[in-house]
Order: sequence, then C-alpha cells, then structure tokens
Amino acid sequence: MTDPSRRLRVRALLDAYFPILFGAAILLAFVFGFWLFQVYAVEEVRTEQRTFVQWSESTELEHSALIVNESVPFEAGQRVEDRPIYYTTISDALDITYRYEHTAGAELDVSTDIFLRVRSVSGDDVFWEVTEPRASTGSESVSAGENHTAEASVNIAELRRTIAEIQSQLGTEGSIEIAIVATTSIDGIVDGQAVNRTHGSLLRLAVSQTSFRVTDTETIDEEYTSTDTVETTQDASLLEMLASLLAFSGSLTVLGTLAFARLRGYIELSGEEAELLEVYQQEQEFSEWITTGTFPSERDYEATIVVDDLKGLVDVAIDTNKRVIKDEQLRVSTVLDDDYVYLYIRPDSSASEWLFNQADMTMEELD
Repeated sequence: MTDPSRRLRVRALLDAYFPILFGAAILLAFVFGFWLFQVYAVEEVRTEQRTFVQWSESTELEHSALIVNESVPFEAGQRVEDRPIYYTTISDALDITYRYEHTAGAELDVSTDIFLRVRSVSGDDVFWEVTEPRASTGSESVSAGENHTAEASVNIAELRRTIAEIQSQLGTEGSIEIAIVATTSIDGIVDGQAVNRTHGSLLRLAVSQTSFRVTDTETIDEEYTSTDTVETTQDASLLEMLASLLAFSGSLTVLGTLAFARLRGYIELSGEEAELLEVYQQEQEFSEWITTGTFPSERDYEATIVVDDLKGLVDVAIDTNKRVIKDEQLRVSTVLDDDYVYLYIRPDSSASEWLFNQADMTMEELD
C-alpha cells in the first residue's frame, strides 16, 4: 500500500489538535492586534536629558604696528596688522587691541587692566619679574553682543633698554619671557545667579635687535550650560509599522482559514478517509508480514474470504504462517492458504465491486 497523501495526514492532525490551534490563533491575533494598536495609535514618549548653552563669553587679542620709516615693501604711515614679524628699523612700537564680549541675557559690569610683564625663567622657576601697567578701562556696562575694548602699546626700544638694565644689575641667568597680559573682571546677575569672575588673556612677545614678533596668544572662550529634562514623541519606524500590520493580518488569515475549513468540513475526515489512514498505520506496524505482489486474474482456490480490516488479515497470516501479498495497483491485500484466499479490499480499490461479486463466500457465510 502506498502512503496516503500528505494532505490527508495534515487534515488528521488539524482535526485532532484543532481546539489548541484555534486557541493559539486567537491569542496571536490578540497579541499582534495590540502591537498594531501600539504602533499606529499610541505615541511613544521618551524622556531625554539635553544640555543647553545658557550663555558664553570670549576674548580676543589683535596686534599691529605703525610704519614710521619708509621702506621698499612698506610705506611710512601704513599700519600693518597681525604680521608674523615686525622690523625695528621701520616700526618702533607694537599696538594691542583687546576685546571682550558675552551672550548673557543681561548687562554685566566689565573692567579690564592691561600690563606688560617681563621676567626671567628657567623651567618652572622665576628668577625675577617686572610688571608695568599699560591700560585700564574702568568699569562699564556691557550688553550681549557688545564689545568691551581696551588698547595698549609697547615701545620696543624702551622694552629692550629695560631688559638690558635689569640684566646688567642681576645677570643673564634664565630666559627672558615677555608677555602682554589683559585681566578682565566681570560682575552681574545672569538668570537669577550672581556672576563674579576674573579672566586673564595674554600675548607672548619675542624681541631681537632687528625685529619683534608675537609668538603665542591665550584667550578665553567659555560656555555655561544647563541640563534640562525634556519629553519627545518618537514615531514608529517603517519596518515596525509594516511588521505589525503583516503579523496582525497573518494571524487573522490563519484564524479565518481554520474557522472556514472547520465549518465546511474540510478538516474532519470521512469514514473512508479515516479507514485509509488507519490502513496506512497498520501497514507500517505490520510491514514485516506484508509482501508486495499482484492479485491473480483467475482464482486457483476453492473459496475466497473477504476480511474486514488489514489487522485481521495479518492475524490470518500469522495463524497460517503465510505472507500477506499486497497488490499496489488493485489496492488489495491477500493471504493465500491451501483452501482459501483471504482478501482485504481497501475502500479506494478500483476492483472492489468485481472482487466482492467473485468471492465464493464472506466471513458471514462461513459463520
């Protein structure tokens, strides 16, 4: 006997486990429906910590020199700005412009002092230091975006004479460090909080016999921040929207298919189908007693007995110590004894009517 169709076995499984499968389909439809509702109807609210810049302040140092002596590259009276080098033969002073500004939503009182600092250093050791005031602005009210400005000038010849005088008195130990230092004091109220601080900016200067140059500047650029907790709504991603929709639709399809198939009787097996499935299972169980063969076209025995099921035919084979011969084409199984032909005819046998008509006797007639 051949294996019954896979669809028949699947239907048998569906019929046996239908309550479990139907309940699982309802549960999945509910779960995926809730997911779909959450994705499309409920906005996801997230809490985040965000840092905001409340206000900032910055300083700037610019330098320039006035050309006092005519030369081929430069004209007398010309002002050169932010040059990498200045020449003592055509300029005798370095001019500095210092600027401070802030972005606070309030007016701040700002004052600046500029002084020249000359000292001799060796590593972290300071051998001597001299400071000379160069400019002072006094206190002035500065609003956001306004510039607080201070200007100063350093005469290079005088600076060199001062250094030479000190070295003649103290010696030449250490390296000479020259800096123009701007100190700014800020006072006021910003966002209800008192602000009282001092900032220092500086410009380093190197001087030789024939030139002077700015080697470095240090300025400030400060930001004052605050952290707030904010709530934001997050839209679902396209992938999540599609996945939830497909999952819910799929669960409804499975649920509807199961209900439709049950109501129309597509799942429950008929009596003949149930018998065919049982025959298949019995054939697997008693396969060692069954041999495939061909049913004879003419009867060579005196009597034919039709048994009701395959298990009964196998019992006959065991009792008579014979093999069960299975005809795949006719869908008939037989045991050939000395006196009788024992037949089991499957419900789907194409020769069922002929075989029953040709049988000499049935089991009932033997009784």
